[in-house]
Formats: sequence, structure tokens, C-alpha cells
Amino acid sequence: MRRLLLLRFIVVLIAPAYLAQSSAQNPSSMMAPHKLEFEVASVRENKSGGRGTSNFPLDRGDVYFPTGGVFSATNQSLVTLLIFAYKINISEFRGGLMRRLPSWATTDKFDINARAESGKPTKEDMRLMLQSLLEDRFNLKVHREKREMPVFGLYLTRPGKTGPQLRPHNPTLSCSAPLPLPAVGTPVATMVGLWPATCGDGTEARTSKYRLREGGRDMTMNAIVDWLTGAGESDRPILDQTGLNGTFDFILEFDPESLGREGISSAPRDDSGPTFTEAIREQLGLQLKKEDGAISIFVVDNVEYPSSN
Repeated sequence: MRRLLLLRFIVVLIAPAYLAQSSAQNPSSMMAPHKLEFEVASVRENKSGGRGTSNFPLDRGDVYFPTGGVFSATNQSLVTLLIFAYKINISEFRGGLMRRLPSWATTDKFDINARAESGKPTKEDMRLMLQSLLEDRFNLKVHREKREMPVFGLYLTRPGKTGPQLRPHNPTLSCSAPLPLPAVGTPVATMVGLWPATCGDGTEARTSKYRLREGGRDMTMNAIVDWLTGAGESDRPILDQTGLNGTFDFILEFDPESLGREGISSAPRDDSGPTFTEAIREQLGLQLKKEDGAISIFVVDNVEYPSSN
């Protein structure tokens, strides 16, 4: 259902309102002060047409399985590598990712096998080391600049009070290991904090023809807002205006066929379930308002076909 718009170039990052004035950062400022690099790395084109795999999730989320310092990505596009390396989120796609990137950035696939000098890098370390590798082998240059544009502001419908399916994360429920799936028939409100199995990023499940379930555990409001942008297929970035701090668990169920009536996508609506905006209001206690907001734009200045090893 989710349509990630991979034919664009500029990437939207949600930023606080005080970033309203337009400015730009030097491409080198995108890197950490102390540049992290893989000890050894190889980049090879893959023409197998097979399924993309990796030894841990190459996404914007925090889910990570220690690999002893080994990074392995097979049959992956440059788009996927960029999403992981720069933590590009769904909101950023809505801003127009890769409008002028060459077509091979989405069609051609690559294998990357690398090893960190340390055997215990974090997922953030892996991102930074991949940034260095992309700069070296793809001659990648990027920067961020700030800009004002139309957004949806996300507000609490009642000040200081969330809905029944948006709750502060329960610290007694472990995030160090996946939770077992709730039993079939468990009421949705009871599942908040128990589904999905892992923490730090959202997931979705089609429960019937007219029911799509979106949810997450131990997520910041910025991360939830990003997920809702994808769930609602919004052409505008969603800007968090709730003022909520900390991390939350949430579950949202709505009729995905309703999105066209929301003015967010072109799908026809079926009246058998709540619309997206009805669901976030009734289940999460949130509402969307059209407004202008300051966002940060991620720009790819240069990219070239990878050099040989």
C-alpha cells in the first residue's frame, strides 16, 4: 500500500519551527567530526536479479543485531544504502527524494561486504562507516538546507491527553528481545505495548480487506509522526506539534481505502471502517491541521557509478 516515491531528489526532514530561515550546510558537515571508516570493504555490482538481503535491517529504525563488526548487504540499490546511511525517513520521501538522481540509483544493485576495525560497532557507527564508503566509492556529496513549506501540523485534540491507543512506553516490557505475538482475538486496545514484537520502529499488518493495523513500541513522537506520514500517504510532511516528550507505544487501525476522501491520496473510500483522520483522532487523540512549517532539505549534490575495488 505504501507508495515510496523513489523518483525524486530532494529529501524532507522535519525540523523545529525555529529553523525557518533558509540556509545551507557544507557537504562535509554531514559527517561526524571524527570520520569512521570500515577497515576493509568491497563494492561489486550484482546482476543476479535476486532478492536483497543484509545481516541486519538497513532502515531508519534502531533494530540491530550485533554482527561482530561485519557489514553484509547483497543485491541492494543505492537508494536503500542511502536510506540506511543517512537515516532517511518516510517524511523525507514525501519531500521528493532523488528527483535528479541517475536511474541506476534505483535499478542497479550492489553487494557490499565490509568489516569494522572494532568488533562491537553500534548501528549508528555502521551508518557513519557506510557514509564514508559511499563518499569514497560513489563520490557521493550531500548537504542539508533549511526551507519553509506547507505541512500538516499534528496536535493533541485535548491538551495534555492522548487517545486510548497512544500511551507512554511501558519500561517493564523488554525491548532487548522480541515479544511473543498476542493471542488471536486479543482486543486491539489491550495489544498496545505488546505489538509489534520489536521496539524502535513501526510495522503494519493487513487484518482484513478494510482494516490496516499500524503500530510501534518505544518510539519518539518524531518517529511516530514519520510513520503516520507513510500510513496516510501524505503529500505534505507531518510536523509534530504535540509537545509530547519521551517514547510511546501506539496502534492505529483504519480503512486504507479511505485515503482518497482524506485528500491525502487518490484511493476510493469504503465506508466499512474509520478513515485515517478519524482513526488518529479517536484512537490516538490527535488531529491534523494544514499550515506552513520549517523543514530541513537533504540534497544529493553529486553521485557517480562506483569505482572498482
